[in-house]
This record gives sequence, structure tokens and C-alpha cells, in this order.
Amino acid sequence: MKCKGFFVVLISLFLFTVLINFLHTPLSASHNPFVNAGSEDTSVSLLLAAQPRTNLSIQRIELYFENRRADTTVMRDFPDLKAFADVTFTGSGLLQGYWQVDGRILSYVNQNLTFGGRITIQTPETPPVPTFDTGSHVVKFVITNPPAGMPLPSILYFVTAAEFKGGPITIKVISPSDKSVIEYGAVTFKWEKVSTLSTYSIQFYEDPRSKPVFSLCTDNASYAFSEGDLKKIFSQDRKYYWIVKGCCTAEGTGESVMRSFKFKTGSKNTL
Repeated sequence: MKCKGFFVVLISLFLFTVLINFLHTPLSASHNPFVNAGSEDTSVSLLLAAQPRTNLSIQRIELYFENRRADTTVMRDFPDLKAFADVTFTGSGLLQGYWQVDGRILSYVNQNLTFGGRITIQTPETPPVPTFDTGSHVVKFVITNPPAGMPLPSILYFVTAAEFKGGPITIKVISPSDKSVIEYGAVTFKWEKVSTLSTYSIQFYEDPRSKPVFSLCTDNASYAFSEGDLKKIFSQDRKYYWIVKGCCTAEGTGESVMRSFKFKTGSKNTL
């Protein structure tokens, strides 16, 4: 009996020692879900991802129609009226706002902006800017985030009583010819006048898929660069695209085929 009791005490001491060692031994990385595999540090640390700062600030807002003006005239039920907002900003963050026509919301805008700069926002294809009511209408781009801190501009379009009948009118370009290489100077762009078009918009692009780098509305069937426009907007040895569109029509819209040209390298300003 004494021998049996001795072994019970011995086993109890052994189990107690094993338990104490286990409690003082840190979990290995493979069993501890809070420690990265291969790490020798067995302490638990929780790393909170730093949230990006929202420091977006609106510096300037410019609104215009496709004729690059703050007003335009279209026929009733004209299907392709578009407005644009050039937003100049600093910082990064979420831009939120909406297009508004006559005080009613047309569509919402949510867009992430980064690193400062300028962005162009266009009214959507659907729903389009409404043209079924004759008279004057006011378009606004309202920014709700971040607070604009400035008066929001508005632009105006007028819908005539005459109904849009559709069908584009082809405007024939006279000169310069497509893919021309021209002197950096007083080149004149010419096209045939169409009796049903009251005004024309000549538009220049660096990329035909982007917005124009320059456009101008005219009653004439020609346009020549001014010295200020040439030096400020256009560069030598660079390819540009141009197109003529009818600003207002009696039978529909007017448009020419898009052409391209390039200024000669090292050519002198001939203005």
C-alpha cells in the first residue's frame, strides 16, 4: 500500500510539472493565428490600416455646351444636347454631385479624383438633357462633396418651337486636305456653306476620342488661327484632328468628316 501511494504521488508531481511547463511555453507561429508564419516574434499585434486622407478641394467650375459657350439654341426634341463641366481641383477624394435642369435632378455623379488637376464631366446619354419644352432652360452642375465654397455657375439653352426632323447634313470640307503638313502660322480652314445651317462650330482635337483642345463658333464658312490661339494651344511637330459641325439647323444636324493635319517641324510663325 505504501508503495502504491508513493507512485500516485510521483505521477501527480510529473503531471503537475508538465502542466506548468505547458502554460509557460509560447504558442508557435503555426498554431497561433495572430502571428505571421516564419516570424520569431510570438507577441500578438494588431495593425490597423491607415485610412487615406480626404483633402479634395474644388478650385474652379466651368460649364459649357458643345459649342464651348454658356448658351445654345436647339430645336424641339433635339436628341443630342450635351453639357460639360470642367472641374479644377486639388488633393484627392470622392467627388459627389448631380446635374440639374430647371431645378430638377437629371443624374447623379460619383467619381474618385486623385492628385489634383482638372476633369471634364459630361451629361449622360440616358437620361438626355430634355428638349421637349420650348423656351429657356437652366443647367447646373451641383457639387455636394466636398463643399464647393463658391457660387455654382449655370448655363442656358433655348428650345425653339420648330421640331427636330433628324438626319445629319454633310458639310463638305474644302481645305486643308486630309493629313496635310502645314506651316505653323496663318493657315485657313475652309468648308462649303450650307443654306440650312446658321452657324458652324470648328473643333480641334489631339485625340478624336477626347474633348476638343479648342473650338470656335462662327457664322462664316472659314476660320484662320489668331496668333494668341496658335501659340497658346497648338504645338509644332504634333498631329491634330479637326471637324466642322452645324450649331443650329433647320432640318437637322450638320457635320463634316474628321480630318487631320500636322505642323512642320521648325516652321516659323507666319502670322
